[in-house]
Amino acid sequence: MTQQFLTYLMNYGTEQDVEIARKYYSDADFEATLDNPAPGVFFREAWIKWNTRYNRAPVPALPKRRIPGVDPNSIPDLFPAKSYRPES
Repeated sequence: MTQQFLTYLMNYGTEQDVEIARKYYSDADFEATLDNPAPGVFFREAWIKWNTRYNRAPVPALPKRRIPGVDPNSIPDLFPAKSYRPES
């Protein structure tokens, strides 16, 4: 439940919301959310922001949703992941 909450906070929360949440959740909790993200929830910008904040470079591709019974190779990737490396 913690990771689900933090996933939504990391996408929709303001910096003030995050500051309040940090009183109750550790960096390890935020990093665990990035380690096992819910597919289809993170926006690309938030994914880049949080992975960069925790020094994860290059930023990994966004997690993809899996649909039971559908071969993912049979569906074209309309929004391919772009590699992101922060500027030095």
